[in-house]
Amino acid sequence: METNNNQTNNNETAVDDRGTTQQGGHELLKKLRDGGFEGNDQKFAVALGRPVEEVAAWMSGKDIVDDDIVMKARGIAKERNITIE
Repeated sequence: METNNNQTNNNETAVDDRGTTQQGGHELLKKLRDGGFEGNDQKFAVALGRPVEEVAAWMSGKDIVDDDIVMKARGIAKERNITIE
């Protein structure tokens, strides 16, 4: 039961100074991957400079996103003129 409470708190805790939640962070990443990288985890991982396994874990919701990756995603989206928010 304690695990569920922690998981709920993680989902509600802001990832960044804009108040992005975990769910919101996952949605941003999915929009960027799908809109800018043909839905391809490998291409997205290269652009982010992260292992493809980590990207796959984010896409499946098995791993949490942090402020660094959300900021990188926003920067890439801005450079490529992709709307993710």
